[in-house]
Amino acid sequence: MFYRIAYDEPGRLRLRAGKWVFNDIQARGVACELLQIDDVSSVVVRVANGSVLVEYSKIRPQQTRQKILDYISSLDSECLPENPEDVTCDLAAINNAFIFSLARTVAIRYFKKIFLPYKLRLAWTLFNSLSYIKEGIRAFKKRKLTVEMLDATAITTALISGHVETAGQVMFLLGISDILADYTHARTRNALRQNLSICVEKVWLVQENEQEIEVPIESIQIGDKIRVRAGSVVPIDGFVVSGLAELNEATMTGESELVPKTLGNSVHAGTVVEEGLIVVQTTSKVGQSRIDSIVDLVDNSQSTKSLAQSKAEKLADSVVPLSLGLFLADLFLTRSVQRALSVLMVDYSCAIKLSTPIAVMSAMREATNHNIVAKGGKFLEAFAAADTIVFDKTGTLTNAKPEVHSVVSLGDYSEDDILRIAACLEEHYPHSMARAICRAADERNLQHKEELHNHVEYIVAHGIVSAVNGRRVVLGSAHFVFEDELVEKPQNLDSKIAEKNDAGSVVYMAIDGVLEGAIIVEDPIREEAFEVVSTLRDLGFARIVMLTGDSENCAKKVASELNLDDYYSQVLPEEKSSYVQRMKEEGHVVAFVGDGINDSPALACADVSIAMSDASDIARSVADVSVLDTSLKPLIELRKLSVALTNRVKSSYNFIIWFNTMLILLGLAGILTPEKAATLHNLSTIALSAKNTTPLLKPHNNKL
Repeated sequence: MFYRIAYDEPGRLRLRAGKWVFNDIQARGVACELLQIDDVSSVVVRVANGSVLVEYSKIRPQQTRQKILDYISSLDSECLPENPEDVTCDLAAINNAFIFSLARTVAIRYFKKIFLPYKLRLAWTLFNSLSYIKEGIRAFKKRKLTVEMLDATAITTALISGHVETAGQVMFLLGISDILADYTHARTRNALRQNLSICVEKVWLVQENEQEIEVPIESIQIGDKIRVRAGSVVPIDGFVVSGLAELNEATMTGESELVPKTLGNSVHAGTVVEEGLIVVQTTSKVGQSRIDSIVDLVDNSQSTKSLAQSKAEKLADSVVPLSLGLFLADLFLTRSVQRALSVLMVDYSCAIKLSTPIAVMSAMREATNHNIVAKGGKFLEAFAAADTIVFDKTGTLTNAKPEVHSVVSLGDYSEDDILRIAACLEEHYPHSMARAICRAADERNLQHKEELHNHVEYIVAHGIVSAVNGRRVVLGSAHFVFEDELVEKPQNLDSKIAEKNDAGSVVYMAIDGVLEGAIIVEDPIREEAFEVVSTLRDLGFARIVMLTGDSENCAKKVASELNLDDYYSQVLPEEKSSYVQRMKEEGHVVAFVGDGINDSPALACADVSIAMSDASDIARSVADVSVLDTSLKPLIELRKLSVALTNRVKSSYNFIIWFNTMLILLGLAGILTPEKAATLHNLSTIALSAKNTTPLLKPHNNKL
C-alpha cells in the first residue's frame, strides 16, 4: 500500500493513504490488527481521507514505529483485512460516519445556495420536503398531533407562502439535529456493546465418557457439550441435551419470570441458570448473541427509560396542539401568514423531545468512562433520588478477593483433606469465597481438578450437598450445617474457631452427619470502603446499611469500622429482599449493592441495583448497573453523575420554556420574521443538544 507520513513524533504517527482507500469494515480491520502490535495504545482510521493515526508507547519508539510502517507497507489495497464484528474498533467508524454525514449535509446546503439557480433550489427543496410531509400525513391519519406533524405543517406553510429559503433552512437544521442525535445514540450503543459482553473465560466441557474438564471458552466448537450449573451464565447459544433447569431470560426478553428448560429446549447466551443443572450442545460461535440482544433491550424498552425522558416525550407531543393553536389564532386575528408562520417556526416540543434523550444517552456513555454500565436512564435517575443504600458484605464492602486464613480439623480428616474436598466442590461455583478456597488448595498443591464426587447440589446462600467416595458431604454456613442439616454442634466449637480468627467468615464441613472441619476465610475490609461510605453520606444518602449472612461478630466489626447506620447479620436471601421491600414501603428510595448469587433477590427488589466487578453471573444479570472496576469508588462517580444528569435535564427544560416563549412573543409582535424565528429556534435546539453531550464530570484517568 502506498502512503505518506503526515506527522511523525515519538509516540504519535499519522499516515495518509488517500481518500476512500478503506471502507468502514476495512478501517476496523486495519485498526484492530495495528492494535495487536506491542506498545500500540490506540488507532484511529479515517475513511474519508485515508488517514491512519497511531499512538504508541515511548519505551521503544523506534522499534514500534518501524513495526507500524512495516505493517502498513505490507497491506494490499485490493485485499485489506476486514473486521465487521469487533466492537472495540467501532468507535472510529462511528466518528467517521458522523464527520462524513455532517460535512456532506453542510456542503450540500452551501453548494445549493452558491451554485444552483432559484428554480433548481426550489425543486430540490420541494423534493426534500416530501419525507417530512409524508411523516406529518402519517401522524394525521393516526389522529395524533405529534412533533412530526408540526414540522410538516411548518414546512408546508413556508412553501405555500413563498418562504422557500425558510423551509430549506428548517429542514437543514432538523437534519443537523438528527445527525447529532444519531451520533450520540451510536456512541452510547458502542459503549454498551463493549461493556456488556459475556465475561466467562472457562467452561466445563463434557467429554464422551461423560466426565467434565474445565477449558477456555475460546476452544469450544459448534456441537460441543458444556455443563452449566445454578448461578452460572449460559455462555453460548445451544439446546439442552440433558438435565432440567429454570433460566432467567431477562437479558433476552426483558421478563424476569423463570423459564423451565429441559431436553430439546433452546437456550441463549447471556441467560442465567437460577436453579438446576443442564448440559448444552452449542449451536453458535462464542459470544455473538448476547451483546445485541441486551443493547436492543436497553434501546427499545420503555421500562429502562428515565422518568424525565418519558415525561419529556409525552410533554413534547402534548404541547404540539398549543403551537398549532397559536398559529391558527394568529393567522385568524392578523391575516398575516408571515406573522403566523413566525409562531409556527418555534415550538417547545422539538427541543424537549431531542435534548432530553441526548442528555440521558450521553450520561450513560459517560458512565462507561468511569467503569460503570447502566442498563437504562431510569436507573441513573433512581440512583440520584435514592436516600438509602444497602450493601452486601462479602466481596462488596470487604475485599473481592478474600483469602483462607486457616483450616480447622475437628475429626478424622486432616486439614489438607478438608481443604481438598471443599475445593473440589467449590470450584464449580462463581463466588469470591469459593474462589478463595480453590486458591488455597492450589497454593498447598492439593489436586482437586480430578472429580471426587457425584452430582453437586448448590443451595443458594446455604451451601453445597454432594457425595464423596459414597459418603454424604455438606459444606456451608452454620445455619445450613447445624440447623438445616441437623449436624450436632460441638460444645467447644466457637472457642476453637475464635482461637484461630474471631472475625473471619467460617465455612463448615460435615461428612455423613458428623462435623469434620471448618475453613476460616479472612475477609478484610476494602481499603477505600470507609472513604466511599463517608463520601456517599456527604452526597445525600441518609441511611447506609449492611446485610450479611456472616456471624454477628464479623458483621459488627465491619459495621463499626465503617461507621454504618445499621447492620444485620446471618440473614438469608429472602430476608435481604424483605428488608429492601420494607424500606421501600416506608417511602425510601433504595439502592442495593451486591455481588453474590444470594444477593439476586434483593437486587431484583431494589429501586436500583448495582453489581460489583467480581459479581456472579446471576447478580450481573439481575443488576440494573454494573461496576467494572475492582474498587467501590465508581459508586461516588455514579452518584455525582446521576445528580448532575437530573440537574441538567431540569435546566434544559427551563431554558427551552423561557427562550422559546420569548421567540413566540416576538413572532406574535411581528418583530421576528419566519426565517429569523426558525434560525434562532433550531440553532438553540442544536446548541442545547450539543451542550447535553458534554461531560457532566471530570474525565476519568482510566477510560475503558
